[in-house]
Parts: sequence; C-alpha cells; structure tokens
Amino acid sequence: MHPRDKSKTVFMIELSSYRYKVTPFSLKNAGATNQRLMDRILALMIGRNVHVYVDDMLVTSEENDQHVADLEELLSTIAKYNLKLNLEKCVFRVEAGNFLGFLLTERGIEANPNKCATVIRMKRPASAKEVQQLTGRMTALSRFLSVGGDKGTLIFNA
Repeated sequence: MHPRDKSKTVFMIELSSYRYKVTPFSLKNAGATNQRLMDRILALMIGRNVHVYVDDMLVTSEENDQHVADLEELLSTIAKYNLKLNLEKCVFRVEAGNFLGFLLTERGIEANPNKCATVIRMKRPASAKEVQQLTGRMTALSRFLSVGGDKGTLIFNA
C-alpha cells in the first residue's frame, strides 16, 4: 500500500484506532488493484514463464535448469518493487498440481478429475437452480470437451 494511502484505511475498535500497513483483500477493489499491479510489474514474464491470477503466481519452465533462472527472475522482480511472498503458501519444484481449479502437468493444462467426478455423480437436474449448477460446472470443463458447445446447446437452451 502506498504510504500516503494508509490514512484512508483507518478504522476504530473500542477506544483505539488502527490503519492497515498493507492492502487487505477485504477491500472492495483490492483484488482488481492487485491484478493490475501484477500485470504491470510482471509484464515481461507473463505468458512466457509466469502466470498470475490476483495473488496466485505460477512459474513454468520447459527445462529444470531453466526453472531456477525463471524463479530468480521472478523473485528479483518482486524484490525490486519491495513486495513480499508468504513462504507458508509457496510451493517449489512441483511437477504437477492444482492451480485455479485445473490440473497442471508436464503435458499442460488438464481437467481436474475431482471436477469431472462431480459432474459424473450429479443426478438429473430437476430445478432451474440444478440446471444452473450443471451449466456452471460444464462451462468450467468446456475447454476439455471436444464439440462441447454443440452438445452443451441442449443443456443451455433447456
């Protein structure tokens, strides 16, 4: 948070007043503001070896040797702008894992088996809300379904 903006975050509890030192994600536009900041400072890396969504960062590398250099580039850029990472939330040297609900492997982005199982286990929708749930889940998986749009038209137009 910019030092001159700290006074704008003052709040009171009982007889004391406090202000934030860093931007809390509970503020209305904090997520969008953080995404804009990440897009700006990591512009040269995004799409090449870094993927960012709000406060989640993923460093991808073709080769193990290159991965160390890519991590160094990210960490030095973050340090340059005086940003800090929460080490308890950091995971390094992962060859596959979940990121934003997708399964990332050496083959690329794949459907999350848990999300697929949720759709498979669903009973036939009996209400408008259940149809909305199904369409939302199908939309999340649509990038993995060949001709999903053609097949989904029956559901979405129901």
